[in-house]
Amino acid sequence: MITLPYDLLHGHETWQGAIPLQLRSQDDGDSYSGFNVKTRDVVVRGSLFIGKTDTMPPVADIAHADDEVCVIATPPTASSLDGGNDAAPPWVLKGFARRHRGWVEMPVAVVPLQEDLFSPTKGLIETDALADKQVLVVGLGSGGGPVAIDLARLGLNLILIDHDRLEVHNVVRHVAGLSDVGRLKVNILAEKVLEKNPFAKVDRHATKIGWDTVPLVRQLVRKSDLVVCAVDCHDGRQMLNKVCCEERKPLIIAGAFRRAHGGQVLVVIPGRTPCFQCFLKGDPTRVRDREISSAAQARRYAYSDRPVAIEPGLSVDIAPISLMIVKLAIQLMLKGKPTSLQSLDADLVAPWFMYLNRREKGTSYEGIEPLGFEVDGFHILRWYGIDYPRDPACPCCGDFVESVAAQEGIQIDPEDAAKYVPQGG
Repeated sequence: MITLPYDLLHGHETWQGAIPLQLRSQDDGDSYSGFNVKTRDVVVRGSLFIGKTDTMPPVADIAHADDEVCVIATPPTASSLDGGNDAAPPWVLKGFARRHRGWVEMPVAVVPLQEDLFSPTKGLIETDALADKQVLVVGLGSGGGPVAIDLARLGLNLILIDHDRLEVHNVVRHVAGLSDVGRLKVNILAEKVLEKNPFAKVDRHATKIGWDTVPLVRQLVRKSDLVVCAVDCHDGRQMLNKVCCEERKPLIIAGAFRRAHGGQVLVVIPGRTPCFQCFLKGDPTRVRDREISSAAQARRYAYSDRPVAIEPGLSVDIAPISLMIVKLAIQLMLKGKPTSLQSLDADLVAPWFMYLNRREKGTSYEGIEPLGFEVDGFHILRWYGIDYPRDPACPCCGDFVESVAAQEGIQIDPEDAAKYVPQGG
């Protein structure tokens, strides 16, 4: 099979000549693709010959000496062009691949890429509903990587941040494979995103986020409609929360519990829902319960007299968290737009969502009722939306100074108090 994008033919209906091709050779020459060809692929040369009639010379007479693929295209007739048909005009196509110094005929598929690529979303989400939206995804590991790819499938533009390189122990949970070991995750994910949606705009930054990178992060947050935080770094989460509150940009923060026995997703909409600092202040043990999946993480969280074990979860346990992030992102991006997904706006209203993979021993969920045949109650393998109030005295999204002053009976001049009100409050 030889597969080419329709753009190669479009506009050449009344033209005659040859167009050079670069194609990806796959499966030992069983198929050739003109889509998204990268230099590290097995790339072969070919030619596309366009003639006004179907009486073109034999392929052996017109192919270049170093061509491995040749496609002969006969344009549609004038009557078909004037017929007012919105479908792609009926070209006559013949494809050939070189085999043992001869040419073997192969079927040819010419695909209207953008139209076909997003056709499964028709009736649910029109492509242009998300075409102008951009999401910043911070952290491209086993959680953030699938999120980036799913967002690209929807036609969203992306900004990707991750300083890490793929290691062997990452592979069993990551969207990348062994052939990518040693590469920066931002480069791997940028390729995979463009493989899914070559029309996406992808900005990448191989940067470790922290308080020293606030200027860069703030610049990227301002360019984004939504921020997704999928990092396991506590300081990184707090910094992103602060910047998003100040810039009034919605933020989704997600993480897995220890050994991925469950996970949680926080939706921060500045001025409307509690921010990450509110959660941290109200229930620090729950927010800090996180999966330790690498030696570096274990060292970071260990005490001098109490080593922390590496206890990663399975990729199948991470997947529900990634999917929930994407689900919430879709609703936030489509807010106010008439789509078939609009009913979910009444379902996904909680600021905090929790999911349990199993009744983990040694946790407060060990004794809950087995799922069995139950349809009610608190069980594993279900999402739960949890109401949680904003903290009016939150130092990040609330009025901390005024709250403390009122508590201590201190009178503060309104002009002085205004200097300390967070921009996101």
